[in-house]
Amino acid sequence: MSHGKERKEKNCLNCNARVFGRYCHVCGQENIEPKESAWELVVHFFNDITHFEGKFGKAIRYVLFRPGFLPAEYARGRRISYMNPVRMYVFTSAFFFIIFFSLFKIDDNAVAVSYAKLEERFRDSDVNFDVNFVSGEISIARQTVGNLNRMDQLNEKLIDSLIKVKAQERDSLQTGELVKKKKPPILFDFNEKFESVKAYDSIQQSLPENERDGWFTTLVNRKAAHINEKYGKTPGLAFARISDVFLHKLPTIFFVSLPMFALILSLLYIRRRKEFNFVNHGIFSIYYYIFCFLAMLLYFAANKLGETTGWSIFIWLQIALGFSFFIYLYKAMRNYYGQGRAKTIIKYFLLNFIFFILVIFLFTGFLIFSAFNI
Repeated sequence: MSHGKERKEKNCLNCNARVFGRYCHVCGQENIEPKESAWELVVHFFNDITHFEGKFGKAIRYVLFRPGFLPAEYARGRRISYMNPVRMYVFTSAFFFIIFFSLFKIDDNAVAVSYAKLEERFRDSDVNFDVNFVSGEISIARQTVGNLNRMDQLNEKLIDSLIKVKAQERDSLQTGELVKKKKPPILFDFNEKFESVKAYDSIQQSLPENERDGWFTTLVNRKAAHINEKYGKTPGLAFARISDVFLHKLPTIFFVSLPMFALILSLLYIRRRKEFNFVNHGIFSIYYYIFCFLAMLLYFAANKLGETTGWSIFIWLQIALGFSFFIYLYKAMRNYYGQGRAKTIIKYFLLNFIFFILVIFLFTGFLIFSAFNI
């Protein structure tokens, strides 16, 4: 409630309905004098902020510590005391992705230069390196030796020891056995005839019409040839750009996967469709996704604190947060749908299995889309 002066007139200035009391029963607007001082404006602003923060903080506590409570309250019609779930999802996801993109950002040109230096570093050795183009971690034999974003901090001692191990393995091979060196990773590893779009089109035109590729195969092969032509000598840059496009599609992936999650729930609880319709399952899914955003933010914070302090407690905290996604979902399903442990466990595993398959297809589709947009 604001501290503005209540109007003597009993008509709402917003919808012109008759007002009984301080608030309009039709639109909810407060019946106060429209003219206000600068101080009243400031007070009104802070009241709105604290009202939002109060509702948001209250909802956060319930989301984190009472799985399934808020969707159950929404289903019962008790909604005015809590923040709207859709608004809370938008706010939480926006905040999450702002933090996420500040932590995981890819500079295409920097990645290309660093990757070229990395190839030069290992060109004369038999050691194969792997690069995670999202985090930038460089690993050899599953051991992290540095980061692509900080090439000057490579762990040279560890690299030298791994090279020696590799040399010993090579020397132990039987005489005459060839040691095949791994080629640099290339996204589309086609024959030489696919090195350029022009070469591919030329070959297609030379073939009889009934032997030419179909429209879909042509689309894929021309894009593959384009990528090979553009990034054949710098595969790291191709991966970096695909990763960058893919990362910026994550908000869309989460948004698209949410109704899929709700759809699986509606199928699992189809016998209770009169009690729980698709919207009920959707609200449950929204609150679970909000929890996932919050848990991931805590995970990132624990990871950064662990890197800064070196304390092992943050590693254990990350492990606990990893398990929390699965434990929380079971507890939320148990509390919200109110079924016994056996039924809940069976539906819990079915939900995770089906959703995992769908997410694989979803991620694959967006990854292909990312490759077609570099």
